[in-house]
Amino acid sequence: MDQTGAPVRKAFDIGNKARPPWVWVVVFGVACIFIAGAAKAREQTSLSVLTRNGPAIAGPAVVHANAFSRDHETTVVVDVVHLEHLYDVVMVDFLSGRHPADVLVIPATWVPDFAAFLSDVPAWLIHGPHAGGIHPVYRRTMMGWNQRWLGVTIDGDLQMGVFRRDLFDDPQTRADFEAEFGRTLQPPQTWREFNELTRFFNGRLDPSGRPLLGSLEAFKQEDQGLWSFISRAVAYGSHPNYPGAFFFDPVTMEPSINSPAWKRALGEYMEALSHGPNEARFMGGNDVRYRFAEGHAALAIGWQDIGILAADWPSAIGADKVGFFALPGSREVWNPVTDQWNALPRARSVPYLAFGGWVAVVPVSTKDRNLAWSFVAEFGSPENSALDTKVGVSGINPYRAAELTNIEGWQAVLGEEGAQTYLDINRQALNDPALVAELRLPGYQAYMEALTHQVERALNGMISVDQALDTAAAQWEQITDRLGRDSQRRHYQDAIGYMESEP
Repeated sequence: MDQTGAPVRKAFDIGNKARPPWVWVVVFGVACIFIAGAAKAREQTSLSVLTRNGPAIAGPAVVHANAFSRDHETTVVVDVVHLEHLYDVVMVDFLSGRHPADVLVIPATWVPDFAAFLSDVPAWLIHGPHAGGIHPVYRRTMMGWNQRWLGVTIDGDLQMGVFRRDLFDDPQTRADFEAEFGRTLQPPQTWREFNELTRFFNGRLDPSGRPLLGSLEAFKQEDQGLWSFISRAVAYGSHPNYPGAFFFDPVTMEPSINSPAWKRALGEYMEALSHGPNEARFMGGNDVRYRFAEGHAALAIGWQDIGILAADWPSAIGADKVGFFALPGSREVWNPVTDQWNALPRARSVPYLAFGGWVAVVPVSTKDRNLAWSFVAEFGSPENSALDTKVGVSGINPYRAAELTNIEGWQAVLGEEGAQTYLDINRQALNDPALVAELRLPGYQAYMEALTHQVERALNGMISVDQALDTAAAQWEQITDRLGRDSQRRHYQDAIGYMESEP
């Protein structure tokens, strides 16, 4: 890759596959140090930043910390913690009165739990060019909480599909597919079509003679698999007349996750797993991204950067072989009021802001908040985001409105046709009134851990689909009662737009 990202990608490549899962020590430039460990008091320097480990998110943090240190004649120290432990490390620090870092780069869904410990984003940043250009969807769903601006978006997450264009264009493959299914080979419009394509391609040989995997999805629940499952559920469980009822009934706060819609999604998710190799059960999000990038499968589901990685990774199949499609949908949807399936006039894709993206926040305990917010502004500047979003390993997906209209920069990465399709899918998804935002409530971690555990048990064959989701729903009821049903109802209604307003 040329000036659009090669030097940046190299800088992001801060780890290797043999690294220990818990400890990283990397010295980068002017005292940018990565140290992963348990929660502990951290010696304050000119500016400290804490985020997850790995090249994704942390890689750009190091690059921009190095530049900020140089330009502002200061020293920035970046600490990293394994994503699995990051929430606990930060929360323990907050609750024990310790200062976790001057800047935290964290999932947006954690902001409600940390809100009492966070400072407000200054007006100069919220209304200036750095934050002002963030797409309205990512401003509304990620940056505010309880009528306060608490974070600045640095990554916009949206799930979509990718496919091998060379395989779908192959005349013999097209003929074989039409003979078996009686229709033209094309990217899937529904999840059932996705599963059919998975079965069709699984075991076929690619042009080099290598057996293919039909498709790739994350099935390891604690490693991004949960969002692959929910990406299926939105197609069946988000009714156009009742869009806010996907996770909960917004009036009673009764969970929707054990409805027939969610149960169908989990059953079909498990069916797709049965058509894959034995190791598919243990594939996480990164396994999906890199295996598709290297050409191991005909289709895959992931965040937007899966296609960027398949175009710019050194051993990738290349942009000319990568195609994009919107998240598969359904031709019927569950009606939560009448308790029956409603037919739709056509296949309907429901966009999903899976995981919810990443934000930068500044704790109230930060001594020099102006310096901290200045770093946040530079981290997510239009110039930096234009580079970060075009590097497959950065973990940063488009979040600025202008990034979705400037096709020239994307053509350098994806080619003309790929860039146009990629941007069209992103724009249409963010403008779609059916779009489902990630669940955003106090206790988000507890809700998702309960669902993760039960889905994991179902995938392992320990319990049935009904048992898994009924148990998870009962646990969600307990969490809601523990946190206060009335306050959770108010927060949920605000999040889904019952009282839609910006801070």
